[in-house]
Amino acid sequence: MFNFLAKKFVKDYKNIDNPDVRLNLISLSSIMGIGMNILLFLSKIFLGIYTRSTAILNDAFNNLSDSVVSIMSLFGASFSKKPADEEHPFGHGRVEYIMALLVSIVIIYVGINLFINSAKSFNDPNPNGLSLLSFVILFAGILLKVYIYLLNSKLYNDLESDLNLGVLLDARNDIISTTAIILGVFLQRYVNFNLDAAMGVVVAFFVTKPGIDLFNETVRYLLGERIDEEVEKKISDILLSGDYIIGFHHLDIHQYGKGHIAGSCHVEVPGNLTVAELHKEIDRIEKKIRKETRVILTLHADPTYNIVD
Repeated sequence: MFNFLAKKFVKDYKNIDNPDVRLNLISLSSIMGIGMNILLFLSKIFLGIYTRSTAILNDAFNNLSDSVVSIMSLFGASFSKKPADEEHPFGHGRVEYIMALLVSIVIIYVGINLFINSAKSFNDPNPNGLSLLSFVILFAGILLKVYIYLLNSKLYNDLESDLNLGVLLDARNDIISTTAIILGVFLQRYVNFNLDAAMGVVVAFFVTKPGIDLFNETVRYLLGERIDEEVEKKISDILLSGDYIIGFHHLDIHQYGKGHIAGSCHVEVPGNLTVAELHKEIDRIEKKIRKETRVILTLHADPTYNIVD
């Protein structure tokens, strides 16, 4: 389904190296997630009231929060596409990280709220059994979430977006929680305590932990994490492969959103080259670094030695 819609609505949808295509694919997946989660919310609210199941009601509101997560993902992808302006010369790519951070906070909130509500419901009457229709609806919900999980897992691997990571973690949480609900209702007859509430407490852990992990990851990005060691080594090798560069220092690299990495570096070059010769070599190195690492690096020439004929 996603490929069909991408082909129809996203121009040149296979060119994921294009930042606009990447963000349009994230937006499309977010719109699909909004529709699916609202459908699940409405169906589970009805089931939760009918069966008197706290876990199903919690799961319904979890689906509602998932639609909010998808809306935030859509906003983040849309705003990140804004071009650079006078006040934001490096663009708006970091909005993607900010929205991913907010998504993680929503996930953590849902997990804590689920734990509190489940703990309070231990003394409530045991939930009614599931009818065949209820089981079919819940199982269909699991299948929908499996699809959302697989879709966003593929998009996360292809696009490297923490927005997709947040959605796939949310979907995985829902698969676990809805499966736990079904098991809890069917196994309730074999125990003399509210298994529905116990399942809710367990599910709360599986919901909260990934949210904390996503929170920590996005905070690292926003605080300015060091670039990948392999990329840094690749840049170092390219710099030292130049005809005149014998060393470098002050290699500063900053990430302004996925696919937008820029920085500067001081390179040690001969002081007795002409400006034209030096410019030609530095320009060649900058272009090679951009082509092989996708890092926009500006080189500053430090004349530290002379070429001896």
